[in-house]
Amino acid sequence: MIAYLYYFMAGLVLSLAFAATGFTQIGFVEHPVAQYYNNPWSVFGIDMDDDSDTDVVASGRLGHCVTWWENLDNLNFQQHNISDSSYYAMAVYAVDMDNDDDIDILCASQTNGVELWENQGSQSFTRHIIGSWPYASFLTVADVDSDLDPDVLVCCCEGGINRMGWIENEGNLVFTDHIVIDNWDNANSVAAADLDSDLDVDLIGTASQAGEIAWFENDGNQNFTKHIILSTTARPSCAYPDDVDSDGDIDILATVCVINQVLLFENNGSQGFDQYTIAYGFSRPHSVRTADFDNDGDVDILGAAINSDKIAWWENTGDPLDWLEHTISDNFDGATGIDAKDFDLDGDTDVLGAAQFGNRITWWENVGATGIDEVSSSAPDNFLFLDNYPNPFNASTNISFSIPQAGDVKIVIYDLLGRVVDIPLSEFKEAGDHFITWNADNYPSGIYFYRLETAEGSYTRRMTLLK
Repeated sequence: MIAYLYYFMAGLVLSLAFAATGFTQIGFVEHPVAQYYNNPWSVFGIDMDDDSDTDVVASGRLGHCVTWWENLDNLNFQQHNISDSSYYAMAVYAVDMDNDDDIDILCASQTNGVELWENQGSQSFTRHIIGSWPYASFLTVADVDSDLDPDVLVCCCEGGINRMGWIENEGNLVFTDHIVIDNWDNANSVAAADLDSDLDVDLIGTASQAGEIAWFENDGNQNFTKHIILSTTARPSCAYPDDVDSDGDIDILATVCVINQVLLFENNGSQGFDQYTIAYGFSRPHSVRTADFDNDGDVDILGAAINSDKIAWWENTGDPLDWLEHTISDNFDGATGIDAKDFDLDGDTDVLGAAQFGNRITWWENVGATGIDEVSSSAPDNFLFLDNYPNPFNASTNISFSIPQAGDVKIVIYDLLGRVVDIPLSEFKEAGDHFITWNADNYPSGIYFYRLETAEGSYTRRMTLLK
């Protein structure tokens, strides 16, 4: 009893310390989308089939593939291959390019150039090569000319073709190339935002070998003037715009490979940028995105680092010098592409990632901040209960559950980072009440999640191991 009270008080002190420092206990539970996909590079979450859930689109660089996975029930995804001849497929993006109310897919292929996979309906696709962008390595979409259709932003960074620009969507599958900058050595990312608040779309880009992060001012007629934000030998790799400090103007996030940092360039309102470091030691950062992961109304930051094998998010404390890092995964081998979308439609933002060396695609379910004693992702009303006793527990606990009908049942144990640590049950069970005993002798103290998975749905709860 004395030992239990000691651990209870220790846990209470720890909780108070989290509250005092602003630390947010957000849990992420890992779910596979593809267990093997050859060298995935880029991922994108979108509703491809108009069924109101979030599907996954991805490129396989060494598999030369463009693929989408149909979200069946948040835990199961059905693979649909679009192409196996998109050689060295890099970035992908999905949007309705031809205004026919279905979703098309864009791919930057380092051999084919910019591919547009036109959705013919029912998710059958026809390939078009648009523009002339050999060795295309990165693309995204924005309405550059403000004519209410999506244009394509694109970079080429190999084969002596070092340029950044945009492909104007004229409608009816007619496209016109516009080169914004040529001979920009190893141009490797581009994005769009109104940086000077003049109601037109400016461009932001990086060129790793030239060592520049720059923005390109739009004069209103799509003529662009270059302004250097940072000149460095540290090989910038990605730039991403958002109003990070919620002051009404657009800031820029960037990754720089040699110094292993994520940087924030805060827009002072006059297109001057104050530089802050978000993360150190984030080895070979590849991608950065933004989302409000903790639902506190401000902009948090998501990043992927190839050499660190890491997906992490940084909590916005309101101080540009003080960002709290939270690891989602540190064993995601060769982390490259990321996206932030609500996959399970529960009102918070989940994470999608590609591990190029691990050859897998994963999404992490955001199971909320402190107080997540019970989280239901897809449980029907006729689940009677899922519970464990004792909780907190030392060494072992009984997990009790009811199921409405006979079938295959699985119980999966996750740690606080969403990693699977044990599967104590995976077998056929009759309808009714059941329990198992989970022996945690070989696991450290901490918070764990246990998930009941059946054909009818899934249910997740939290338990605390105290030793």
